[in-house]
Amino acid sequence: MKKKHELNRQKTFNSLWGLIFMLHFCLGIMPVNIDNLLLNLHGTTKLGIGICSISYLLISSVSLVLFGYYEDEITERNLRKKLFMFTNLIWVIAYGFILISPNFQFYLLFIIISSIGVGAFIPIGYSIIGDFYSPKERGKKYASITSGLILGTGAGILVGGFLGDYTGPNGWRFAYAIGFIFGLLTVINFILKGKDPKRSQDEPEFKDFEEKFIYDYKIDIERLDLLIRKKSVSAILIYTFFSGFTVSTINAWGIFYLTLRFNGIYEELFTTVLYLLTGVGILPGVILGGKIGDFLYRSGKIRGRIYLSVLGLISGIVCLMIFYLLPISATSQLEIMIFWPFFLIIGFLGYFLVSLSTGNVFSIFSEVCVPEARSTANALHQVMINTGGIFGNLLFAGLIERDISLLPFAMFLLFLFWLVGTSLWIIAYIYYPNEFQKIRDLMTERRRESELC
Repeated sequence: MKKKHELNRQKTFNSLWGLIFMLHFCLGIMPVNIDNLLLNLHGTTKLGIGICSISYLLISSVSLVLFGYYEDEITERNLRKKLFMFTNLIWVIAYGFILISPNFQFYLLFIIISSIGVGAFIPIGYSIIGDFYSPKERGKKYASITSGLILGTGAGILVGGFLGDYTGPNGWRFAYAIGFIFGLLTVINFILKGKDPKRSQDEPEFKDFEEKFIYDYKIDIERLDLLIRKKSVSAILIYTFFSGFTVSTINAWGIFYLTLRFNGIYEELFTTVLYLLTGVGILPGVILGGKIGDFLYRSGKIRGRIYLSVLGLISGIVCLMIFYLLPISATSQLEIMIFWPFFLIIGFLGYFLVSLSTGNVFSIFSEVCVPEARSTANALHQVMINTGGIFGNLLFAGLIERDISLLPFAMFLLFLFWLVGTSLWIIAYIYYPNEFQKIRDLMTERRRESELC
């Protein structure tokens, strides 16, 4: 029985990984094809690109809140897998229509439709992971699923950039065609191999407990208020707004910014490859950060995840500020050869360090929230990222629309905002141990009550 459980959860996790890879593959195509869309898709403007990014963030946030709020009721009615299949089909089919867009308005409409399905991924998909794995394994698994996000985005940028630049005016369409075909295959794989785990079956307090849980898991306004009142959760959520303000904006405008900064010979090739190689630092960062966080948890260092996250964030943000803001440009092959190693190392190191916190954030939510509130916490986390991204994109686009020479200043404001936001982790440091212990005591009490029924 145990072997079958291990096999089922591994197949499910692999199918989730494939889904998030292809989802972010599709999302990675637009940032590297902004110039191609402006030239080859009727009705596209720079303001329109900004509206597209903001619309995606706004609608996916609404979707996140909706599915996060009702996720537990969905789970109790055994609808989680079916609904997850349906929401993933939404974004896959939407990207199928995007590749045949006759104009920008059509493109924008299906970006908005796709964001409905995208928004459901975190509250539903992450709750499946939380129910399949115990606290000592969650950091590693959340980090691993994040690696799919990172690799998918990188692959989307690489394939989208190559096809967009070297296969003619419809090259960006070919990239979306690849995303649609392989996205559909990953949904089919989840339908065939994905399983819906039983709530809390891998919590340590419920080990070997076979009975059905009798608790009312529905999240209402009162329970949502109790979730927000958790100091460690609230502090991290507010920090996430600051983080999203910077990270979401850079995701949309980073390649555009670097291309202008390194304006000269081979600037497109130089900036795209540099952006991808430095961004690869996120991958070992999230994986190693999750593993170290799990190790610290098993070692009894309750605040270990917070120490690791804060040190990584502060040092990583400083490295990224140097990478994006150092006033040096490369306009010849010789200058590129001179500056390439430095920018590559400092950028890679920056992305590596800031990513140490990623898997640990979701683990902290799992450790201070009851199982029925975890999907809501994860959903609120992404909502805060998206909300920050909306304000960040508005600020960034507004400044450069007014005067393109303000581009470095706009980028500086993004990183300053992020750096200031890291101070909120102090609150999590103070309150996390007590809130963690309360949840473990509550889960033990639930086990006792269930055995008496």
